[in-house]
Amino acid sequence: MSTVSQVLRRPRYAAVAAIIAVALGVLFWALTFNFTPTPLPQYIPMYGILFTVTTVTMGFVIAVLTGISTSLIMCRKEMTGSLGFRKGAGSSACGAFTGVVASGCPVCTAPLLGVFGLGGALAVLPFQGLELKALAIAALGVSLYYTSRNVKMACKL
Repeated sequence: MSTVSQVLRRPRYAAVAAIIAVALGVLFWALTFNFTPTPLPQYIPMYGILFTVTTVTMGFVIAVLTGISTSLIMCRKEMTGSLGFRKGAGSSACGAFTGVVASGCPVCTAPLLGVFGLGGALAVLPFQGLELKALAIAALGVSLYYTSRNVKMACKL
């Protein structure tokens, strides 16, 4: 992960990562607690403190990983003039999309999954949709690995 730290030492890329992470973190918080029928005071008794803390933590991890991944992609684009990704870009987009889909409360995610023919999928998931967040974190982790390798080779960091 030395490539990630080298890229994030540059103020421009650190700022991009921070802005995206904060924006997605705020969006996650708003989707989970402000624009749903279950604000935070009702969410905790309804789902439990452990589920609530896990949901919030995973949401912010997704936001941070998306910010870092975007910074790496920007660095690659600006230094070489092309994206040049195969594995990294696909898993980054997949991870970010899954993170966005999973960012709301479990009840609010069901209609969105219904668009893709997976409306009843949350009913069979034992952890009420946290699996989607774990999937998003895994996809973003894979994306970060391949993207950092790609940036290291292309940008000679």
